[in-house]
Amino acid sequence: MDSRKRVVSLKDLTLRYSLTQLTFWASATGMASFATTFLLKSGLPSAVVGTLLAMAGLLSCVTQPVLAGWADKAKHFPVPGMMAALSAICSLCCLMLLIRGMPPLASGLLYGLGLWCSDAMMPLLNALYVGYNQGNHRIRFGIARCIGSIASALIALVLGHVIAAMGLTWMLILLILFRILCILLLLGYPKIAAVRSEKKTASVCTVSQFFRRYRWYCAAMAGVLFLGMFHAMNENYLIAIVAPFGGDSSQVGTALFISCMAGAGMLLFADKIHHRLSTAWMLRIAGLSFLLKSILFYFAPGISTIYVLELLQMTSYAFLNPAQIYFAGERVSKEDMVKGQAFSTAAYSLGCSAGNFSGGVLLNAGLHTLLLAGIGMALAGTVLLFLTVDKQDAR
Repeated sequence: MDSRKRVVSLKDLTLRYSLTQLTFWASATGMASFATTFLLKSGLPSAVVGTLLAMAGLLSCVTQPVLAGWADKAKHFPVPGMMAALSAICSLCCLMLLIRGMPPLASGLLYGLGLWCSDAMMPLLNALYVGYNQGNHRIRFGIARCIGSIASALIALVLGHVIAAMGLTWMLILLILFRILCILLLLGYPKIAAVRSEKKTASVCTVSQFFRRYRWYCAAMAGVLFLGMFHAMNENYLIAIVAPFGGDSSQVGTALFISCMAGAGMLLFADKIHHRLSTAWMLRIAGLSFLLKSILFYFAPGISTIYVLELLQMTSYAFLNPAQIYFAGERVSKEDMVKGQAFSTAAYSLGCSAGNFSGGVLLNAGLHTLLLAGIGMALAGTVLLFLTVDKQDAR
């Protein structure tokens, strides 16, 4: 009887986590993908829009380890409550943006605050999975993350049509609804005690102590940062890559949809793949896939080839994302578990911010310069991962 109850609990928690992934990524992807569209239509100059988006990204990278430090020190596992609070702030920002006649700068600051909170939730979403798994509440991550990826792919298509047909107001309304559903799901998670290591020598560390305690882990995350730089630059400047072949935003949308769906299909089998491949090899394969993609993009003869190359998402990002979570769980003490996830997510997020900024600078020097720099970024990330993923930090 007890075993049957545990099975039901497992299925229920996997379903709840899957729906949390769906509602989070639907709202987060929707808010991020159409940020430029919303802010420009609000009347802000493009330079101000770029500054606001860069600040939101950088602030989230700073905030993530701080929130993780609070979570690691809590007596009870606080992640569902923290995520619900951040989701509530995002909802409030979107609700206030519905007010007519708001000054453009005020709209920009509110939207930036919403993005900041949304990005800050990303490591907490991963920590939610790790925390319950370490607390003997098993969740099937691959299925849940696959649903999140499909939600990301579909929301971009749906919101694009909604904005064109009905305006940005309905985009905000849909984002609010997804956030409210996410809050309701988060409030329904069972309360568990914070997971602590049995080692007496282990203690929750500060951010600076984390760098000293987990030097090899942080070095591996530097590799993730470089891969994030290439990935963000490749996706966000895809319009410039397809332009010489006569491509426009519709081809970019098709390429990104192929990429998201290919990644979602592989994420469905992430747990099974992890049973056959070590985390270290998943990271190595991800790095090699990003490197191969960067080289082949440089030599791509046309848009059809680019569509095919987007299938490499199956072994690049779809391997990197779950492997980052597994890697933190394996290499970081339980006391620092949330912080480990935060550093992992912050490394990738910081890489994305750097890739977005450097892409704009490099594009001024020419498309070939941008593509060559992408090869350099992917190569640096791959080499760092090969040099560090087998190294163990002394605890």
